[in-house]
Amino acid sequence: MEAYPTRWFAKLWIDGIASSRFLLFVLPSEMNQARNFLVKFAGGNVCLHKDSSIGVARIMLDNPQRRNAITGNMMVKLRECVEELEEWEEGKAVVLHGNGANLCSGGDLDFVKATGYPEAASIMNSWMQDTMMKLRNLPMVSVCLIQGPTLGGGAEISVYCDYILAAEDVKYGFVQGKMGIVTAWGGGTLLVQKLGRRKAMDLMLTSRILSADDCMDMDIADGVLKGPDYLGEVIEWLGPRIQHHHSITRTIKQIVASEEDLQQSLESERKAFVPFWGGELNQKALEKRIKHVQ
Repeated sequence: MEAYPTRWFAKLWIDGIASSRFLLFVLPSEMNQARNFLVKFAGGNVCLHKDSSIGVARIMLDNPQRRNAITGNMMVKLRECVEELEEWEEGKAVVLHGNGANLCSGGDLDFVKATGYPEAASIMNSWMQDTMMKLRNLPMVSVCLIQGPTLGGGAEISVYCDYILAAEDVKYGFVQGKMGIVTAWGGGTLLVQKLGRRKAMDLMLTSRILSADDCMDMDIADGVLKGPDYLGEVIEWLGPRIQHHHSITRTIKQIVASEEDLQQSLESERKAFVPFWGGELNQKALEKRIKHVQ
């Protein structure tokens, strides 16, 4: 017997979530099998640091040798960090950032190649959508530091946060189309909510790479950081936004979050993505070893 779920299990997984919009409704045993499936794709880490003195946590994507590309193991670790923050009752804010010179260059190519079939795509896609919605719905202010090459999946995870701050050297883009796929983790839905239909569609159709100033002009970023201490600048920027008692900050976030109902759109996006993952266009793009930035 294989140590991780086969395509047979993956088919059962899809059937199990067909009538549900999020993994919350899947049996714990199936969640565990999905976790075991993803964690087999090793490499990288995701680290959580909590500063109780100011109520700010940091989630760091840690795979610098591959520009913080996300592996299956990192997907599991990311969820564990978010679940730990769900239990941190004094937290006011969380900062999502990468280790080193960039946030995230998307999905790890070894992981992409090894999971290039629709059943695995559905597991991965549903897991990441649910994890990122958990992050979005935390009763904490969330800020994403986009830095260096922040592409594809990296751009997707950024739009789940309440605020985006851009380092001067950022190269930001929804380049999924060049890879023969569409948005994999729900970022298309969140991008439309952030920018509106026309701007979001144009950004995804053109696969345009944006500078920090471009991100500001398009209302993607809420500020540009000068460096070199980008994290220090993020904490300073957060200051006025976490000045109140944690109970006030958390309640304000809950009031804002309660307005949203993204589930139907996210489910539609999940179904649209799955056929492209590992498909003919995706395979041809992988063979070309496309470099989006130099």
